[in-house]
Formats: sequence, structure tokens, C-alpha cells
Amino acid sequence: MASSPPLVACVLLAAVVFTAVAPPPAGAVCVPRNGKAAPGKPGMSPAPPKKLTPAPPTTPPPKAKPILPGPGGNLVKALCAKTDYPVVCQMTVVPPPAAGAAAKLDATAVLRLAMGAVRAKAAAAKKAAGALAADARTPALAKPVLRDCMDSYDDIAYSLDEADKAMAAGDKDTTGTMLDTARTDVDTCDQGFEERDGDIPPLMSKQDAELAKLASNCIAIAVAAGLRSSS
Repeated sequence: MASSPPLVACVLLAAVVFTAVAPPPAGAVCVPRNGKAAPGKPGMSPAPPKKLTPAPPTTPPPKAKPILPGPGGNLVKALCAKTDYPVVCQMTVVPPPAAGAAAKLDATAVLRLAMGAVRAKAAAAKKAAGALAADARTPALAKPVLRDCMDSYDDIAYSLDEADKAMAAGDKDTTGTMLDTARTDVDTCDQGFEERDGDIPPLMSKQDAELAKLASNCIAIAVAAGLRSSS
């Protein structure tokens, strides 16, 4: 029995060693003596995430509204309303009778119809001037002026043809210049009579007044539709 004390000492020594090396129980937290937990160590509660303020929704800018309506009969009315002679415009700018033709008209087609009305009126005026020049009852002084008028009516048709070509090529400067020239050609006939100092009456004044309105409408339509330069 003398060997019992050493056995007890060995058991006690083993218990001390086991306690020193055994891991702490799950969930245990080691707290320093000052009572503050070290940052980043297990057992600390994570900082709450910062709330992100959502960006205000962006509103797209409003789209610019077109000045003119889309192709169709309303386009003719809208463009004619921009002229000095809207009633004359709507009476002469008439879409072809084909089914659905009005719905297919765009601004360029409307201008071409207006130019066609000028051509037709110029052709009729040339025919009337030729008839007067051939009439024996026409004053002799008026006959050379009438022949000049016939030439000016041809010039109108030429100017419109050049405007049409320029429009097809997208040349707004030339389109505007030739439309202005056609309007000037209308005045040439009356000026020939005025230069006679009243010796002969202006025999083509009615035709020229109608042509002046139609040619003016062409210029206004081109401006409203953006088919000629604004200058």
C-alpha cells in the first residue's frame, strides 16, 4: 500500500495537463481583461450594412412634335394653310384620282402637285397670248409684248423643271432659287406692258395674277416643308 501516493499524484498531474490543452467549449468567447473584444475575432456581431439611397428615376426628355401631320389629305391642308392663298392652294393641289393616292402623299409630292398647277396655268397663258398675238384685232404695239410673254411662260416651265431636278437631288439652295425665278418670270409679262407707258392695256393681267398666286404658293409650301433653304 506504500505505492498509493505516487499513483494519486500521477492522476492529478494528468488532469491538470488535460485541462490546459483541452479546447474551450463550442460557443465560448474569450474576453480580454479590459472587457473589450478585439476587432475581427470570432464572436463579434458584424456591423449593419449601410443603406443605399436609390437614385431618382430619370425622365427622358419629351420628343419634339412634328409641325406637319403625316402623309395624306391632311398634309395638303396643313401645307396650304402656310401659304398666302390657302383656298387657291387646296383647289389646285389635288391628289390624283387613284385609290389611296392621297394617303401616300408626302411634302415633296404636295410641292410637285403645286408646281404642276403652275405649269398647267403657264401653258394655258402661253396659248392665250399666242391667240391674241395672232388676232388681227390686237393692237400692233401689243403683239411683240405678247410674244415676249409667251417666252416668259416658257421660262416658268424651265425654272420649275430645274427646281424639280434640284429637289430630287436634295439641293435646297437651287430648289429655292429656281422657285423664286419662276415667280419672277411671272412678272416679266406684265412689265412688258408697263414699259409701253399705258399705250396698250395689260392684256395678260388676269393670267399673270393667277400665276403669281400659284407660284407664291409653291415658295410657301417649300419653306413650310423644309424643302428649300430658309435664307
